[in-house]
Amino acid sequence: MMDHMEARIVKLESVTEKILDRLEAVERDVAVIRANYVTKADLAMVESSLKVSIAAVESSLKVSIAAVESSLKVSIAALEATMLKWFVRTGIALAGLSIALSGLAFAAAKYIN
Repeated sequence: MMDHMEARIVKLESVTEKILDRLEAVERDVAVIRANYVTKADLAMVESSLKVSIAAVESSLKVSIAAVESSLKVSIAALEATMLKWFVRTGIALAGLSIALSGLAFAAAKYIN
């Protein structure tokens, strides 16, 4: 019976050593996880940094958009002025051409009659 108990003790010691080895491996893995994975505090810090960066980009975009709008308004106003001048000049030229052609038509009618 003593031999049987001794065999069991040896077996238990062997199993205990294996359990301890596996426990050490698990402790190493947990240490690696703790060293390499993100914590809630890390995420909060990144979130805060992103919020600041996004706010800066939004502000910069608003300024850029306002500058583009202003530039477009100036360009459109200049284009409207140019087109208005062109229409007026074209109207005057067409009116002058109409008067000249009318005069020519009357002169031609006098010579024909």
